[in-house]
Amino acid sequence: MNKIRNRNKKKNNLIFSKLGEKIKQSLPYLFLFLLPTQLGKHFFFSFSYINGVRVDYLAPTLYLTDIIFFLIVIFNLPLLFSFLKQKKILFIFFILFFNLLFSQSKLITLYSIAKIFQFFFIAYFFYKIKTNAFLILFSFFLITSVEFFLALYQAKFGRSLEGVFYFFGERHLSLSIPGIAKVSFFDKELLRPYATFSHPNSLAGFYLLLYTFILTQKKFNRFLFLKNILLFFSTLLVLLSFSKTAIVCFLLVNLIFYFKNGGGCRLCFLAKSVTFSVLAFLFIFAKGDVLSLLKRKELVLNSLKIIGEHPLFGIGLGNYLLAQKNFNSFYPLFFNQPVHNIFLLLIAEIGLVSFFILFLLLIFFLKKNYYYKKGAVFFLLLTVCFTGLFDHYWLTLKQNFLILAFVWGESLKRS
Repeated sequence: MNKIRNRNKKKNNLIFSKLGEKIKQSLPYLFLFLLPTQLGKHFFFSFSYINGVRVDYLAPTLYLTDIIFFLIVIFNLPLLFSFLKQKKILFIFFILFFNLLFSQSKLITLYSIAKIFQFFFIAYFFYKIKTNAFLILFSFFLITSVEFFLALYQAKFGRSLEGVFYFFGERHLSLSIPGIAKVSFFDKELLRPYATFSHPNSLAGFYLLLYTFILTQKKFNRFLFLKNILLFFSTLLVLLSFSKTAIVCFLLVNLIFYFKNGGGCRLCFLAKSVTFSVLAFLFIFAKGDVLSLLKRKELVLNSLKIIGEHPLFGIGLGNYLLAQKNFNSFYPLFFNQPVHNIFLLLIAEIGLVSFFILFLLLIFFLKKNYYYKKGAVFFLLLTVCFTGLFDHYWLTLKQNFLILAFVWGESLKRS
Protein backbone atom coordinates (compact mmCIF):
# COMPACT_ATOMS: atom_id res chain seq x y z
CA MET A 1 0.00 0.00 0.00
CA ASN A 2 2.82 2.41 0.92
CA LYS A 3 4.63 1.55 -2.30
CA ILE A 4 1.54 2.46 -4.34
CA ARG A 5 1.21 5.74 -2.45
CA ASN A 6 4.88 6.58 -2.96
CA ARG A 7 4.61 5.72 -6.64
CA ASN A 8 1.55 7.97 -7.04
CA LYS A 9 3.26 10.73 -5.10
CA LYS A 10 6.32 10.58 -7.37
CA LYS A 11 4.06 10.55 -10.41
CA ASN A 12 2.18 13.63 -9.19
CA ASN A 13 5.45 15.40 -8.36
CA LEU A 14 6.71 14.65 -11.88
CA ILE A 15 3.51 16.02 -13.43
CA PHE A 16 3.70 19.22 -11.35
CA SER A 17 7.40 19.56 -12.14
CA LYS A 18 6.75 19.33 -15.90
CA LEU A 19 3.82 21.74 -15.61
CA GLY A 20 5.95 24.19 -13.66
CA GLU A 21 8.70 23.99 -16.27
CA LYS A 22 6.21 24.66 -19.09
CA ILE A 23 4.83 27.66 -17.23
CA LYS A 24 8.35 28.93 -16.60
CA GLN A 25 9.24 28.62 -20.30
CA SER A 26 6.03 30.33 -21.47
CA LEU A 27 6.15 33.32 -19.09
CA PRO A 28 8.71 35.38 -21.08
CA TYR A 29 6.59 35.18 -24.24
CA LEU A 30 3.35 35.91 -22.38
CA PHE A 31 5.11 38.95 -20.92
CA LEU A 32 6.10 40.10 -24.43
CA PHE A 33 2.57 39.53 -25.72
CA LEU A 34 1.16 41.73 -22.95
CA LEU A 35 3.77 44.50 -23.24
CA PRO A 36 1.63 46.86 -25.39
CA THR A 37 -1.40 46.48 -23.10
CA GLN A 38 -2.10 48.77 -20.16
CA LEU A 39 -4.79 47.01 -18.15
CA GLY A 40 -4.14 47.95 -14.55
CA LYS A 41 -5.54 49.25 -11.27
CA HIS A 42 -4.57 52.78 -10.20
CA PHE A 43 -4.32 53.59 -6.50
CA PHE A 44 -4.82 57.28 -5.79
CA PHE A 45 -3.36 58.67 -2.56
CA SER A 46 -3.06 62.23 -1.28
CA PHE A 47 0.19 62.71 -3.23
CA SER A 48 -1.56 61.61 -6.46
CA TYR A 49 -3.49 64.89 -6.71
CA ILE A 50 -2.26 68.24 -8.00
CA ASN A 51 -4.55 71.19 -7.31
CA GLY A 52 -7.41 68.75 -6.75
CA VAL A 53 -6.86 66.92 -10.07
CA ARG A 54 -5.98 63.21 -10.11
CA VAL A 55 -2.71 62.61 -11.96
CA ASP A 56 -2.02 59.11 -13.30
CA TYR A 57 1.74 59.68 -13.29
CA LEU A 58 1.61 60.05 -9.48
CA ALA A 59 -0.64 57.06 -8.81
CA PRO A 60 0.96 53.70 -7.96
CA THR A 61 -0.47 51.19 -10.43
CA LEU A 62 -0.64 47.42 -10.57
CA TYR A 63 -0.63 46.31 -14.21
CA LEU A 64 -1.27 42.87 -15.63
CA THR A 65 2.36 42.89 -16.81
CA ASP A 66 3.39 43.39 -13.17
CA ILE A 67 1.63 40.17 -12.21
CA ILE A 68 3.48 38.32 -14.97
CA PHE A 69 6.69 39.95 -13.74
CA PHE A 70 6.07 38.62 -10.20
CA LEU A 71 5.55 35.13 -11.63
CA ILE A 72 8.79 35.43 -13.63
CA VAL A 73 10.63 36.33 -10.41
CA ILE A 74 9.08 33.42 -8.47
CA PHE A 75 9.94 30.90 -11.17
CA ASN A 76 13.50 32.28 -11.50
CA LEU A 77 14.65 32.82 -7.91
CA PRO A 78 18.26 31.69 -8.58
CA LEU A 79 18.46 34.37 -11.30
CA LEU A 80 17.08 36.93 -8.85
CA PHE A 81 19.78 36.08 -6.30
CA SER A 82 22.42 36.33 -9.02
CA PHE A 83 21.00 39.72 -10.03
CA LEU A 84 21.16 41.02 -6.46
CA LYS A 85 24.85 40.10 -6.26
CA GLN A 86 25.80 42.34 -9.19
CA LYS A 87 28.04 45.07 -7.80
CA LYS A 88 27.08 47.63 -10.45
CA ILE A 89 23.39 47.06 -9.75
CA LEU A 90 23.95 47.48 -6.00
CA PHE A 91 25.89 50.69 -6.64
CA ILE A 92 23.08 52.08 -8.82
CA PHE A 93 20.50 51.38 -6.13
CA PHE A 94 22.77 52.97 -3.53
CA ILE A 95 22.67 56.14 -5.64
CA LEU A 96 18.89 55.90 -5.97
CA PHE A 97 18.34 55.44 -2.24
CA PHE A 98 20.69 58.38 -1.62
CA ASN A 99 18.34 60.38 -3.84
CA LEU A 100 15.56 59.46 -1.40
CA LEU A 101 17.10 61.85 1.15
CA PHE A 102 16.33 64.84 -1.10
CA SER A 103 12.90 63.69 -2.22
CA GLN A 104 9.84 65.89 -1.65
CA SER A 105 7.62 62.78 -1.49
CA LYS A 106 9.53 59.76 -0.28
CA LEU A 107 6.65 57.38 -1.01
CA ILE A 108 6.65 58.39 -4.68
CA THR A 109 10.42 57.95 -4.81
CA LEU A 110 10.22 54.48 -3.23
CA TYR A 111 7.62 53.49 -5.81
CA SER A 112 9.88 54.86 -8.58
CA ILE A 113 12.83 52.85 -7.22
CA ALA A 114 10.64 49.71 -7.31
CA LYS A 115 9.88 50.40 -10.98
CA ILE A 116 13.58 50.82 -11.73
CA PHE A 117 14.27 47.52 -9.97
CA GLN A 118 11.73 45.93 -12.31
CA PHE A 119 13.41 47.56 -15.31
CA PHE A 120 16.89 46.28 -14.47
CA PHE A 121 15.72 42.79 -13.56
CA ILE A 122 13.76 42.44 -16.83
CA ALA A 123 16.86 43.55 -18.75
CA TYR A 124 19.05 41.13 -16.78
CA PHE A 125 16.51 38.31 -17.15
CA PHE A 126 16.37 38.52 -20.96
CA TYR A 127 20.14 39.02 -21.09
CA LYS A 128 20.69 35.74 -19.23
CA ILE A 129 18.01 33.37 -20.48
CA LYS A 130 18.01 31.54 -23.79
CA THR A 131 15.11 32.82 -25.87
CA ASN A 132 13.45 31.46 -29.00
CA ALA A 133 13.60 33.93 -31.90
CA PHE A 134 10.44 32.55 -33.50
CA LEU A 135 8.43 32.81 -30.28
CA ILE A 136 9.58 36.41 -29.78
CA LEU A 137 8.38 37.30 -33.27
CA PHE A 138 5.16 35.33 -32.91
CA SER A 139 4.31 36.88 -29.51
CA PHE A 140 4.75 40.38 -30.87
CA PHE A 141 2.94 39.49 -34.12
CA LEU A 142 -0.19 38.36 -32.25
CA ILE A 143 -0.53 41.49 -30.13
CA THR A 144 0.58 43.82 -32.92
CA SER A 145 -2.23 42.48 -35.11
CA VAL A 146 -4.67 43.54 -32.38
CA GLU A 147 -3.00 46.94 -32.01
CA PHE A 148 -3.08 47.53 -35.76
CA PHE A 149 -6.77 46.63 -35.99
CA LEU A 150 -7.61 48.98 -33.09
CA ALA A 151 -5.53 51.82 -34.56
CA LEU A 152 -7.23 51.52 -37.95
CA TYR A 153 -10.68 51.47 -36.37
CA GLN A 154 -9.96 54.50 -34.16
CA ALA A 155 -8.51 56.50 -37.07
CA LYS A 156 -11.40 55.65 -39.42
CA PHE A 157 -14.34 56.14 -37.02
CA GLY A 158 -12.87 58.74 -34.66
CA ARG A 159 -13.69 56.78 -31.51
CA SER A 160 -12.64 53.75 -29.49
CA LEU A 161 -14.00 50.28 -30.23
CA GLU A 162 -14.29 49.33 -26.52
CA GLY A 163 -16.01 46.06 -25.56
CA VAL A 164 -13.48 43.29 -24.89
CA PHE A 165 -10.62 45.63 -25.85
CA TYR A 166 -11.10 47.41 -22.53
CA PHE A 167 -9.27 44.43 -21.02
CA PHE A 168 -6.33 45.16 -23.31
CA GLY A 169 -6.22 48.70 -21.92
CA GLU A 170 -8.11 50.65 -24.60
CA ARG A 171 -9.42 53.91 -23.16
CA HIS A 172 -12.64 55.74 -24.02
CA LEU A 173 -11.79 57.89 -27.04
CA SER A 174 -13.78 60.34 -29.17
CA LEU A 175 -13.03 63.35 -31.35
CA SER A 176 -15.41 65.35 -29.16
CA ILE A 177 -13.35 64.86 -25.97
CA PRO A 178 -11.36 68.03 -25.05
CA GLY A 179 -7.61 67.57 -25.27
CA ILE A 180 -7.79 64.43 -27.40
CA ALA A 181 -4.97 64.05 -29.94
CA LYS A 182 -6.22 64.82 -33.44
CA VAL A 183 -4.76 65.81 -36.80
CA SER A 184 -5.86 67.38 -40.07
CA PHE A 185 -4.88 65.03 -42.89
CA PHE A 186 -5.78 66.07 -46.46
CA ASP A 187 -8.35 68.52 -45.00
CA LYS A 188 -10.05 65.81 -42.93
CA GLU A 189 -9.96 65.80 -39.13
CA LEU A 190 -8.79 62.45 -37.79
CA LEU A 191 -8.38 61.01 -34.35
CA ARG A 192 -4.73 60.11 -33.88
CA PRO A 193 -5.04 56.43 -32.90
CA TYR A 194 -4.10 55.42 -29.37
CA ALA A 195 -4.75 51.66 -29.75
CA THR A 196 -4.17 50.43 -26.15
CA PHE A 197 -1.66 53.17 -25.30
CA SER A 198 -2.19 56.33 -23.27
CA HIS A 199 -1.09 58.57 -26.17
CA PRO A 200 -0.31 58.18 -29.90
CA ASN A 201 3.28 59.31 -29.28
CA SER A 202 3.73 56.44 -26.81
CA LEU A 203 2.34 54.03 -29.42
CA ALA A 204 4.75 55.43 -32.00
CA GLY A 205 7.79 55.17 -29.72
CA PHE A 206 6.96 51.60 -28.73
CA TYR A 207 6.63 50.35 -32.29
CA LEU A 208 9.55 52.41 -33.54
CA LEU A 209 11.82 50.71 -31.00
CA LEU A 210 10.31 47.30 -31.79
CA TYR A 211 10.82 47.97 -35.52
CA THR A 212 14.45 48.95 -34.98
CA PHE A 213 15.09 45.92 -32.78
CA ILE A 214 13.55 43.43 -35.24
CA LEU A 215 15.24 45.10 -38.23
CA THR A 216 18.76 44.97 -36.79
CA GLN A 217 18.80 41.55 -35.11
CA LYS A 218 20.18 38.95 -37.52
CA LYS A 219 18.72 36.02 -35.56
CA PHE A 220 15.27 36.92 -36.89
CA ASN A 221 16.37 36.45 -40.51
CA ARG A 222 15.63 32.72 -40.21
CA PHE A 223 11.94 33.61 -40.06
CA LEU A 224 11.94 36.20 -42.81
CA PHE A 225 8.23 36.14 -43.64
CA LEU A 226 7.12 36.66 -40.03
CA LYS A 227 9.83 39.28 -39.53
CA ASN A 228 8.71 41.27 -42.57
CA ILE A 229 5.04 41.12 -41.59
CA LEU A 230 5.89 42.45 -38.14
CA LEU A 231 8.07 45.20 -39.64
CA PHE A 232 5.20 46.12 -41.98
CA PHE A 233 2.63 46.40 -39.16
CA SER A 234 5.10 48.35 -37.00
CA THR A 235 5.77 50.76 -39.86
CA LEU A 236 2.07 51.42 -40.36
CA LEU A 237 1.52 51.99 -36.64
CA VAL A 238 4.36 54.53 -36.51
CA LEU A 239 2.93 56.36 -39.52
CA LEU A 240 -0.69 56.22 -38.31
CA SER A 241 0.36 57.73 -34.99
CA PHE A 242 1.27 60.99 -36.83
CA SER A 243 4.11 61.43 -34.33
CA LYS A 244 6.51 63.70 -36.17
CA THR A 245 9.47 62.84 -33.94
CA ALA A 246 8.97 59.09 -34.36
CA ILE A 247 8.47 59.38 -38.13
CA VAL A 248 11.64 61.47 -38.58
CA CYS A 249 13.57 58.96 -36.45
CA PHE A 250 12.05 56.09 -38.45
CA LEU A 251 13.34 57.75 -41.61
CA LEU A 252 16.83 58.22 -40.12
CA VAL A 253 17.06 54.62 -38.92
CA ASN A 254 16.07 53.23 -42.32
CA LEU A 255 18.30 55.52 -44.37
CA ILE A 256 21.36 54.74 -42.24
CA PHE A 257 20.57 51.02 -42.02
CA TYR A 258 20.05 50.50 -45.75
CA PHE A 259 23.03 52.72 -46.58
CA LYS A 260 25.26 50.52 -44.39
CA ASN A 261 23.70 47.22 -45.50
CA GLY A 262 22.85 47.94 -49.11
CA GLY A 263 25.31 45.37 -50.37
CA GLY A 264 26.56 47.71 -53.09
CA CYS A 265 23.19 48.01 -54.85
CA ARG A 266 22.86 51.78 -55.22
CA LEU A 267 19.62 51.53 -57.15
CA CYS A 268 18.07 49.44 -54.37
CA PHE A 269 19.21 51.94 -51.76
CA LEU A 270 17.83 54.83 -53.82
CA ALA A 271 14.47 53.10 -54.31
CA LYS A 272 14.09 52.34 -50.61
CA SER A 273 15.19 55.85 -49.64
CA VAL A 274 12.63 57.48 -51.95
CA THR A 275 9.85 55.16 -50.78
CA PHE A 276 10.50 55.74 -47.08
CA SER A 277 10.95 59.50 -47.59
CA VAL A 278 7.70 59.97 -49.54
CA LEU A 279 5.72 57.94 -47.01
CA ALA A 280 7.26 59.76 -44.06
CA PHE A 281 6.74 63.26 -45.42
CA LEU A 282 3.09 62.57 -46.24
CA PHE A 283 2.45 61.99 -42.54
CA ILE A 284 4.92 64.55 -41.18
CA PHE A 285 3.16 67.46 -42.88
CA ALA A 286 -0.25 66.61 -41.44
CA LYS A 287 -1.42 69.46 -39.20
CA GLY A 288 -1.67 68.64 -35.52
CA ASP A 289 -1.77 70.83 -32.41
CA VAL A 290 -0.55 74.27 -33.54
CA LEU A 291 0.45 75.11 -29.95
CA SER A 292 2.54 71.97 -29.45
CA LEU A 293 5.92 73.71 -29.72
CA LEU A 294 4.87 76.52 -27.36
CA LYS A 295 3.62 74.00 -24.79
CA ARG A 296 6.86 72.03 -24.98
CA LYS A 297 8.87 75.24 -24.67
CA GLU A 298 6.98 76.07 -21.47
CA LEU A 299 7.76 72.63 -20.05
CA VAL A 300 11.46 72.95 -20.93
CA LEU A 301 11.67 76.34 -19.21
CA ASN A 302 9.96 74.87 -16.14
CA SER A 303 12.47 72.00 -16.04
CA LEU A 304 15.41 74.40 -16.26
CA LYS A 305 14.01 76.37 -13.32
CA ILE A 306 13.66 73.18 -11.28
CA ILE A 307 17.20 72.11 -12.16
CA GLY A 308 18.45 75.59 -11.26
CA GLU A 309 16.83 75.32 -7.82
CA HIS A 310 18.03 71.73 -7.18
CA PRO A 311 21.12 71.32 -9.39
CA LEU A 312 23.19 68.76 -7.48
CA PHE A 313 20.80 66.16 -6.08
CA GLY A 314 17.46 66.89 -7.75
CA ILE A 315 13.95 66.87 -6.31
CA GLY A 316 13.56 63.09 -6.01
CA LEU A 317 12.65 60.33 -8.43
CA GLY A 318 9.05 60.62 -9.60
CA ASN A 319 8.65 64.03 -7.95
CA TYR A 320 8.92 66.21 -11.04
CA LEU A 321 5.23 67.11 -11.25
CA LEU A 322 5.13 68.01 -7.56
CA ALA A 323 7.85 70.59 -8.20
CA GLN A 324 6.28 71.84 -11.43
CA LYS A 325 2.85 72.47 -9.85
CA ASN A 326 4.21 75.73 -8.42
CA PHE A 327 4.50 77.22 -11.91
CA ASN A 328 1.65 78.85 -13.78
CA SER A 329 0.65 77.56 -17.20
CA PHE A 330 -0.69 79.51 -20.18
CA TYR A 331 -2.53 76.38 -21.36
CA PRO A 332 -5.31 75.36 -18.95
CA LEU A 333 -6.33 72.35 -21.07
CA PHE A 334 -2.73 71.13 -21.16
CA PHE A 335 -2.85 68.79 -18.20
CA ASN A 336 0.02 68.19 -15.80
CA GLN A 337 2.79 66.80 -17.99
CA PRO A 338 6.49 66.08 -17.37
CA VAL A 339 9.00 67.90 -19.53
CA HIS A 340 9.17 66.27 -22.98
CA ASN A 341 12.86 65.42 -22.71
CA ILE A 342 14.13 62.36 -20.81
CA PHE A 343 17.51 63.95 -20.08
CA LEU A 344 16.11 67.13 -18.52
CA LEU A 345 13.52 65.06 -16.64
CA LEU A 346 16.15 62.73 -15.20
CA ILE A 347 18.51 65.57 -14.23
CA ALA A 348 15.66 67.42 -12.52
CA GLU A 349 14.77 64.34 -10.47
CA ILE A 350 18.17 62.90 -9.55
CA GLY A 351 20.47 65.91 -9.98
CA LEU A 352 23.62 66.47 -12.02
CA VAL A 353 25.87 64.44 -9.69
CA SER A 354 23.91 61.19 -9.94
CA PHE A 355 23.14 61.75 -13.63
CA PHE A 356 26.85 62.11 -14.43
CA ILE A 357 27.75 58.98 -12.41
CA LEU A 358 25.03 56.89 -14.10
CA PHE A 359 26.08 58.20 -17.51
CA LEU A 360 29.67 57.09 -16.90
CA LEU A 361 28.46 53.66 -15.74
CA LEU A 362 26.43 53.27 -18.94
CA ILE A 363 29.40 54.22 -21.14
CA PHE A 364 31.65 51.80 -19.23
CA PHE A 365 29.11 48.99 -19.60
CA LEU A 366 28.70 49.54 -23.34
CA LYS A 367 32.43 49.72 -23.98
CA LYS A 368 33.07 46.56 -21.99
CA ASN A 369 30.31 44.62 -23.74
CA TYR A 370 31.34 42.88 -26.94
CA TYR A 371 28.15 43.77 -28.78
CA TYR A 372 28.78 47.48 -28.28
CA LYS A 373 30.76 47.22 -31.52
CA LYS A 374 27.79 45.81 -33.40
CA GLY A 375 25.45 48.09 -35.35
CA ALA A 376 22.29 46.93 -33.61
CA VAL A 377 23.10 48.76 -30.37
CA PHE A 378 23.91 51.95 -32.29
CA PHE A 379 20.46 51.94 -33.92
CA LEU A 380 18.69 51.26 -30.63
CA LEU A 381 20.57 54.08 -28.90
CA LEU A 382 19.79 56.39 -31.81
CA THR A 383 16.08 55.56 -31.54
CA VAL A 384 15.81 56.09 -27.78
CA CYS A 385 18.05 59.17 -27.56
CA PHE A 386 16.52 60.95 -30.57
CA THR A 387 12.91 60.41 -29.53
CA GLY A 388 13.86 61.02 -25.89
CA LEU A 389 14.92 64.56 -26.80
CA PHE A 390 11.30 65.37 -27.63
CA ASP A 391 9.21 63.19 -25.29
CA HIS A 392 9.22 61.58 -21.85
CA TYR A 393 7.54 58.18 -22.39
CA TRP A 394 10.74 56.10 -22.06
CA LEU A 395 10.82 57.07 -18.37
CA THR A 396 7.18 57.64 -17.46
CA LEU A 397 4.92 55.22 -19.38
CA LYS A 398 4.82 51.52 -18.53
CA GLN A 399 4.74 50.02 -22.03
CA ASN A 400 7.69 52.06 -23.32
CA PHE A 401 9.64 51.61 -20.09
CA LEU A 402 9.37 47.81 -20.18
CA ILE A 403 10.03 47.27 -23.88
CA LEU A 404 13.17 49.35 -23.45
CA ALA A 405 14.26 46.95 -20.68
CA PHE A 406 13.53 43.90 -22.84
CA VAL A 407 15.29 45.29 -25.92
CA TRP A 408 18.32 46.32 -23.88
CA GLY A 409 18.74 42.87 -22.33
CA GLU A 410 17.97 40.86 -25.46
CA SER A 411 20.13 42.90 -27.85
CA LEU A 412 23.23 42.84 -25.63
CA LYS A 413 23.34 39.09 -25.04
CA ARG A 414 26.20 37.17 -26.62
CA SER A 415 24.19 34.20 -27.83
